[in-house]
Amino acid sequence: MDDLSFRLRSAATFRGILNDLKRNERVAADELGIDVGFMTEILDGKRAMPLDLVRRAASIWPINERDFFPIHDDAPTGIAIMRAQEAARTSRVLQRGGRDYYEYRDTAMSRVAMIRPEWIRMLNVVEDNDPLNKAVQWNNGHFLYQFTYFIGDVNYYYEWEGRKFCQPMSTGDSVFGMPYAPHSFSSRDGSSLSLILALTYGGRLCGDAQHELAVLGAEALSRLALPADSSQAMRAAQIRRFVTDKSVSIAYLAKLMMAPPDEIRTLVDGNGSGEADASQLSRLAEALGISARELEPSALDVANGVKIMKGTQAATWRFPDEADPSYSIKRLAGSRVVPHSESLELTALKTESSNDVSTFEVTLHQYGYVVGTSPILLQWESDATHYQETLFPGDSVYAKPFVAHRFLKVSGAPDDADGRILVLRIGGKVVSDVLIEASLVGAPALRRLISEKSLWYDPKGRN
Repeated sequence: MDDLSFRLRSAATFRGILNDLKRNERVAADELGIDVGFMTEILDGKRAMPLDLVRRAASIWPINERDFFPIHDDAPTGIAIMRAQEAARTSRVLQRGGRDYYEYRDTAMSRVAMIRPEWIRMLNVVEDNDPLNKAVQWNNGHFLYQFTYFIGDVNYYYEWEGRKFCQPMSTGDSVFGMPYAPHSFSSRDGSSLSLILALTYGGRLCGDAQHELAVLGAEALSRLALPADSSQAMRAAQIRRFVTDKSVSIAYLAKLMMAPPDEIRTLVDGNGSGEADASQLSRLAEALGISARELEPSALDVANGVKIMKGTQAATWRFPDEADPSYSIKRLAGSRVVPHSESLELTALKTESSNDVSTFEVTLHQYGYVVGTSPILLQWESDATHYQETLFPGDSVYAKPFVAHRFLKVSGAPDDADGRILVLRIGGKVVSDVLIEASLVGAPALRRLISEKSLWYDPKGRN
């Protein structure tokens, strides 16, 4: 870990806080009770900010301690790899109901992305597919979304609104699961390896949103939630929220839209006989001073809290084209609930000596686990430097967004070599509305956002 890099990012973060609070070095030093020279060393990145100073700042200014800390970069080359042997050293067996139930192992993780992927072996063996089997020990559900990839004969148990289900799964099957839905897994065959890759990950509720919700309290949470039972009800609730927050009346909107008040009231109440047409919504958005996309509802496309994809039914295609493909790709379980995520099974078709091997350069954080029986060559580029590593079965990898990379069969591998890698891609914090805002703010402002070094004004003056 580069301590200097972290100090410089911490200094830029601190400078941004002071600029937002309209404090220069002298004023901030006086209020914190420190020497201005000490303050300057912190802002120059020459000295780490002491924790007691962070606590003092949070006690006198309207900021939180966590505002001072940038994230650590533990993937400086853009890629972090965890070998199967390293994963095995993290092995721990957890008991449920007084007996061994799961063996857990860590796989590749990074502080940069909210992906928490685990290798889990089933130690509980069942002889039926009964969701009420007493040998099955359920969890309480957890906050993170979970994509699960199955290896071996595994029963997947899940509960939704008080009902319990059991779905027999086999190698290559996958499932997407909603937060806080209780679930469990058991092996159907005690004589062979039965395991899952449980890839849990955070959506946009993690981090700042989660902390803000905690402060607002339970009453606010119930009022914030939009109805999800129909798109019409969700859109009407979105409209009512904007109408309320902007303190506009039905009569005023009707005047701006040059429409009858009853038409506007129908949109706001959501009690019309059908969906609003595009023209109405466009004119309403303009009257409210917002983008029309703010009035687009989202649909819940899961059944009983899950979306199951059998490997034999998954869509497959060749990439980048059928004539000269570099990969065979299979789409696994996913949901529109988290649109900036994608789960795939990639098979490398070309070797290092091949011409025109397609390179991936995705905008999402990416996790990979070698599920095939053959090694894969991973090549990538970061800061104009080329890297190469061989990934073996059971190895896992994390890749930052925009890191150009490609997977290949190792030289000399037979044509039928099983070079498959499971890939989960998820959005970070710069997706959707944040991405649009960043685009509108512009690249020069963004560069200042992450590396601000100067005051928001020139003490010498500027005409």
